[in-house]
Amino acid sequence: MPDGELMKINNIKGISKHIGKDIASEMMIPIKEMKYFIKPKEISSIIKQYSIKKNDEYYMDATILSKIFTEVKNWVLGIQLAQMASEGKIDTIWDEEQNCMIFKSK
Repeated sequence: MPDGELMKINNIKGISKHIGKDIASEMMIPIKEMKYFIKPKEISSIIKQYSIKKNDEYYMDATILSKIFTEVKNWVLGIQLAQMASEGKIDTIWDEEQNCMIFKSK
């Protein structure tokens, strides 16, 4: 998909599953475990959030697709960090200045 060229999303559910499988593979997460991190319905919401909507149809280009992948990977990473914190493997602190959670190794 050339950057800037909008492509119509014909099947949001299908592309959501495909993105989930690609990210599971990239992050070395068994596909059956991916549902504990993010579900296709949540990926569909991210697709709709970032895509361009025209006449009740959704469109994306390479830049939008890249943003979707980044957002889904960040979601999964956030879940992984939260699990590690709940298991006591890492420490968490709130940074008032940056207004975000900071994760630190013990």
